[in-house]
Amino acid sequence: MKIYSSRKFDVEINNFTLPNGKTVEKPYVRHRGSVVIAPFLDNETIIMIRQYRPIIGKWLIEFPAGTIEEGEQLETTASRELEEEVGYKAGKLQKILSFYVSPGVMTEVMHLYLATKLEKTAQKLEEYEVIEPFEIKLNDAIRLVEDGKIEDGKTILSLLFISRKYRDLLFLLQ
Repeated sequence: MKIYSSRKFDVEINNFTLPNGKTVEKPYVRHRGSVVIAPFLDNETIIMIRQYRPIIGKWLIEFPAGTIEEGEQLETTASRELEEEVGYKAGKLQKILSFYVSPGVMTEVMHLYLATKLEKTAQKLEEYEVIEPFEIKLNDAIRLVEDGKIEDGKTILSLLFISRKYRDLLFLLQ
């Protein structure tokens, strides 16, 4: 049963049958899914954002990301969000990972893209967005994770995955 609907998600309460035969009633968020983009200017330099998050009342360091619009293809979402939030178009986008954001309370699946061959355009922020893009070396961003200065889960996962697989992913940057 839908109890709330918005442009980005719905809140529902439904009964689920578990593998042990029990039935439980669970509230959850039904979400179309989203993308997170790791933009590479060169083999060492990435673009990240400082974004003010009013829900928690603080600035976070993140990769650009956003919700898939109704009927939109994943790559289209990644391209759109990259330009809106950081003001760049990608000459090449490569999907490298998908993961559940919070499967205990929502259906959202997030898709990580590498963006390369970037061309500068201009930010196209939504009226509720306060975003400051900045360039940083990948190794420095990893240090920010290790020092607890990056607190955003999607960004931590993405940075650590990219750094671990970096040698394997270098061919994507060409």
